[in-house]
Amino acid sequence: MESDSMTEHPIVDTDGVVRAACDLESLFRLLADDRRRQVAATLEAITDDCVDLEVVLAAVAAANGDSGPARDDWRVEFQHVHLPMFEDVGVMEYDEHDGTVRWYQCDVLTNVLEAVGANRSAIVR
Repeated sequence: MESDSMTEHPIVDTDGVVRAACDLESLFRLLADDRRRQVAATLEAITDDCVDLEVVLAAVAAANGDSGPARDDWRVEFQHVHLPMFEDVGVMEYDEHDGTVRWYQCDVLTNVLEAVGANRSAIVR
């Protein structure tokens, strides 16, 4: 897939194979929300390309002081609002059967996270 270097940026899997391309507007829209930035930063820091979604959501909820009902609300909101945005951009693929997400790398997303100083307190190591 060819990409226009000014507007589209490659999304690659762990083998370095380009699987899609995303545009800057979609990336900026995705990263406009603080919790989505935290999810992205958490997934960027994990060395595995496939991770249990609950681990990521729990880390972000804990970093925001969510517990009980607030944590449950965040989980529901993520699955119905934020997860589809990640999938639409092409950087995340959700396996509903396993409850895991596969994260794909996009250099410009990484650069934006670094530039805005995404909250790294939610990072799972």
